Amino acid sequence: MKALQFKAPLFTFLFFTIISISYAQEKSPAHLGFFYPISTHGTEAVKYTNNFSFHVLTGLSGGENGAAIYGLAGMVKGDVQGAQISGLWNNVSGKVSGVQVAGLLNQSSEASEAAQIAGISNINLGNSAFQVAGIFNTAKAVEGAQIAGIADIADTIEGIQVSGIASLSKSVKGVQVAGIANISPEIDGAQIGGISNLAREVKGVQISGISNIAENVEGTQIAGLVNRAKTVKGMQIGLINIADSSDVTIGLINIVKNGDHRLGVSMDENYNTFLTLRSGGKRVYGIVGLGTNLEIKDLKYGFKAGLGLNLVESNHFRLDAEAVSKYLTDFDGNDFSKFSFQLLPTLKITQSIHLFAGPSLSYMHSTDLAIVDHTGLTIWDESRRENYQAALLGFTAGLNVRF
Repeated sequence: MKALQFKAPLFTFLFFTIISISYAQEKSPAHLGFFYPISTHGTEAVKYTNNFSFHVLTGLSGGENGAAIYGLAGMVKGDVQGAQISGLWNNVSGKVSGVQVAGLLNQSSEASEAAQIAGISNINLGNSAFQVAGIFNTAKAVEGAQIAGIADIADTIEGIQVSGIASLSKSVKGVQVAGIANISPEIDGAQIGGISNLAREVKGVQISGISNIAENVEGTQIAGLVNRAKTVKGMQIGLINIADSSDVTIGLINIVKNGDHRLGVSMDENYNTFLTLRSGGKRVYGIVGLGTNLEIKDLKYGFKAGLGLNLVESNHFRLDAEAVSKYLTDFDGNDFSKFSFQLLPTLKITQSIHLFAGPSLSYMHSTDLAIVDHTGLTIWDESRRENYQAALLGFTAGLNVRF
């Protein structure tokens, strides 16, 4: 019985030893062939690691330590150290150290020390250093660059991820760029999208043509249309900014839960009268308004936009500095434009009702010479044909309701 117990593990050891020996890799200086198994190694090709391989159509080997070139496709059951180049497809079961180039597709288990370049796609089950594809890249972790014509997908990025349509990653330390959209829960660096960026935590900057969406931002959000975040420790720049709390918001409409929102009516020395929304944070706010000219019937439609800065505020007084652009027209050839810097001392009648009046320094341009009858104190003016322009001192007065 004891002899049987001794022989059983002995036979098991010998069996696995024989299998290991039978599949041990042999070194070969070269492997030449037409297609598998028509080659110098025939059906035993998988047992060899080659310093050089050349196959007219397809090839198979156990490993490559130099250059492997295939007309159509190459498959390596072990590792590749060097270059693997094929017209269509490369497949490596082990690790690639060097470069993979394929007309269509590269596949590997690990390429953390390699560059993968494919006409259509690179698929890596492990890590990658550099991936470039015409359509699609995927890897577990990228320490370097991932560039694709359509989409990039990775768990983590330390470097840069660039795609023509979409870049997706669980975590980015570096730069994520996409022609349409970037999606990553965590950004430590920059997220740049042609249309939209989506993230949960941002430490750095989000830049997009239309929208940025994040929960917490430590840095800056810049969008052509709208920025949305829960908490911003930094700055939001866009036409519309939305946040529960934000240090600085620069836009025409700023919806900040803990910010400042005022709706008011005002008039200047030209009888331009506007209904204006002022919205933003505690210091910087946006200005947008609609109005008309109460005296000149040809200037029926007015538009107003600008930025303001709260200089001083107490329980009964505040002082604001604003840069405002006004444009009035009848959409039939009569136009009036005016850009002003204005200083607005404000008396708080209550915490919600504010009266303000203050001086302004303006540059104006008009195609209607009748407007110059009410231009305030003119510093400089010039009239050419039917165009009139001037620099002048004036005033603005009105009432705001805080809500």
